[in-house]
Amino acid sequence: MSARLLKNSSKAKSTSELAQEARAHLAQVHRDLIEAEDRVVATHAAELVEANEQLVVSTLRAHVHAETATNELKSVSQLAALDALTGLPKRALLRERLGQAIIHARRNDTLLALLFLDLDNFKQVNDTLGHAVGDQVLMQVAHCLVSAMRAGDTVSRHGGDEFLILLAEVTHASDASLVADKVLATLAPAGEVGDHVFALSASIGISIYPANGDDPDVLIDRADTAMYFAKKNRIGKFVYQTFA
Repeated sequence: MSARLLKNSSKAKSTSELAQEARAHLAQVHRDLIEAEDRVVATHAAELVEANEQLVVSTLRAHVHAETATNELKSVSQLAALDALTGLPKRALLRERLGQAIIHARRNDTLLALLFLDLDNFKQVNDTLGHAVGDQVLMQVAHCLVSAMRAGDTVSRHGGDEFLILLAEVTHASDASLVADKVLATLAPAGEVGDHVFALSASIGISIYPANGDDPDVLIDRADTAMYFAKKNRIGKFVYQTFA
């Protein structure tokens, strides 16, 4: 009887130990699984951080490249719109600004004036002193014209020895004559290029918006016509376009 109880007790103890061992093993497996999941999450997080960093760097590089390309495009566009010799706007840019000024004047019921200037007898400068000196003279003329203008006005080189001056807003049409007088006075003093001394005069034609038109090409053409009349009849003077 005692032997049987001892045997049963031995079996029960063995089963209990096995259960404990099984629970301990299961707990270890659970810990190992958690550690494994943590390693996977950590590795995945590191990969995500690295990928995100690479994405940020690539985005910044793309932004820098795009900004550089945009700036280069602007520089090229600006250079293409400016006269290589004088640095003044070319006729296309002047026409664009004239169109914008017309829209502004129409909206605000104001006037604008366009002055078409042609240097008198400039061909003689090129013929007697050479084109290199002529170029220097044109650069000085451009500087004189710009210095005589307000900040909001535009001086452009139309071509050769012809210049256009846009007075974006004038109170009275007669204001343009004050500017023309100022321009002629600015050009009047003798100038020097190296050892050469020269005196300049100019003929100026003036057109007014809206009296002489409401289109850039029309205003330019009518200022041009008035300039030729001034050149033909009164060298060194200015003439208004008198017909609409």
